[in-house]
Amino acid sequence: MTDHFSAQGEPLSPTHLSPTALAHASGVPAHLFASPEVPIERAALHDALRLLDLHAAARTLDPALGVEALALTPDLHRASPAPVGTALLTRGFLTPHLIGNDLGCGMRLHLTGLRADDLRPHLDALERELRAVFFQGRRALSLSGRQREALLRGGVPELLAAPRPADQGGLWDLLGAQEPGPAPQVPFVHGPLDGVQDWLGDRERASFDTQLGSVGGGNHFVEVQEVAAALDRHAAYAWGVRPGEVVVMVHSGSLGFGHLFGAQLRAWAQAVPGAPMPLLPDGHPGVPGVLDALHAAAHLASGNRLILACMVRSALGRALPPGVLADDQPFPALSDAPHNFIWSAGDGRWLHRKGATPATAPGPQTPYGEPVLIPGSMGDFSYLLAGQGHPLALGSASHGAGRRQPRGAAMRLSDADLRRALDTLRVVTPIDLRAARADIRARALSALKQEAPGAYKAVTPVIDTHARAGLARPVAALRPLLTVKSL
Repeated sequence: MTDHFSAQGEPLSPTHLSPTALAHASGVPAHLFASPEVPIERAALHDALRLLDLHAAARTLDPALGVEALALTPDLHRASPAPVGTALLTRGFLTPHLIGNDLGCGMRLHLTGLRADDLRPHLDALERELRAVFFQGRRALSLSGRQREALLRGGVPELLAAPRPADQGGLWDLLGAQEPGPAPQVPFVHGPLDGVQDWLGDRERASFDTQLGSVGGGNHFVEVQEVAAALDRHAAYAWGVRPGEVVVMVHSGSLGFGHLFGAQLRAWAQAVPGAPMPLLPDGHPGVPGVLDALHAAAHLASGNRLILACMVRSALGRALPPGVLADDQPFPALSDAPHNFIWSAGDGRWLHRKGATPATAPGPQTPYGEPVLIPGSMGDFSYLLAGQGHPLALGSASHGAGRRQPRGAAMRLSDADLRRALDTLRVVTPIDLRAARADIRARALSALKQEAPGAYKAVTPVIDTHARAGLARPVAALRPLLTVKSL
C-alpha cells in the first residue's frame, strides 16, 4: 500500500473510511462521504436529500422513470438550487435546474517546465504582467465568427482546427501552437446557436470581445503554483509532474453564456407535483436542444480555461529574463474537466454533477485513474489526485475544499483580519491593493472578503477523506505562488 503525505509532511491516515448511508422514503441509495474532521452543514444535507423526492414525482409521469442513486462529496455545502458536492443519477429524465447557471464550469491544469526557484526572484514582475494581461487590455485575443462558432460547436479541437485569419496575432501566436489536450467528452453541437448571433459576428473577420479571457467572479481563480511534493511518485512522474516545477491551475466557467444557455436548458423542463425542481423526460422533443445548449456552454467554458492558461504563459514569458523560459517550451494540459454538467450514463440514464468532479477509475487510457484537481482556499495548498471510480460515489470527487461560511457571513470579517491574511499571499486583482487609494482599496477588500481563506474548510481533511474512502488517490501537493482574482 502506498503511503500518502500532506504538503506539510504529515502522514495521511491509511484507515479505511466507509461512506454514510442516508435513509430516505424513496429507498434510493444515497451516500455521504465525509470524515468527522470535515464539517457538513445539516441544512445542506437536508437540501440534498430533498432531491430524492424527484423519484416519486418522476414515476407519476411514467413508472419507468426514477432516481437511481445520490452521492455527496466531502465539500458538500449549501447553494442554489442544489448543494455543491452533489452527484445524482437519474433514469429516463434530466433535471437541468440542478446544475445551475455556470454550465461546464471546471478546472484545468498546465505544466510549464519552469522551475519555481527560477521564478521566485521575478514574482513582482510577473504580478505586473498578469495585471496587464488580465485586467488592462493586453490579452489581445481576437476571434473570427467562424472560430467562435467552431468553439461553441466542437470545443477546443474545433477552435484550433478552424481557419485562422492572416492578420490574427497577439495571444493567438501562443494559443494556436497548443495541442487540443484533454477536453470534456461531449458531442458536436448540431442545432442552432440561439441567442449568440451578435457575438459570433462576421465569419471571416477577426474581432475582439469582452467575454473570452475573463476569470469570472465568486470562487473562480487562476493560480501559478509550485509542485511542493510528489505524494505518489509513480503517478506523478507518469503524468510529467516534478517537485519544484511551476504549474498553472484555472477554475472558470461559461461566463455570461452560462446564463443564456442555462435559460434555454430550463425552458423545456416541466414542474411536477412533489418534485423539488422541474424535470424533463428524455423522450421529450426539447431534449436535443437542451443537450446542444449544455454542450455549447461546456465547449466555451473549456476554451476559456485554455485561453486563461495561455494568458498566464504569455505573462511568464514577458516577466522572466531571456533564456529562463524558452519560447517553444511545451505547455501541455494535464487535466481539464467540468464539475457542473450532465453526462449520459447509457441506457437512458443521466449523471448530474453540481460542484462534483469526474474521478473515473484506472483503465486502458488512464492507468493511474483520471486526474482530479481539488483546490484549497485562497493561499492554501491545492492537490492533484488520481480518481478511483468509487461506485457509491458515482465515480465522483470534490471540486474544492468547500465553503465553511456562506458569503453573507464571510462579509462580516474585519478589514484588519483580511489584510493580515492577504499579507502572506500574492493576490492579483484589477487594482494593486498595496498602491491603491484608501477608498478604492476598501471596496476591493470588501469584495475579497467573500473568498477569504477562513470562509472555506481546511483542505487537508478533505483530501484525507478522499484517500481513506477510496474516492481518489493523492498524487501531488501544489503550493500557491500567485493568485489572480476578479473583484
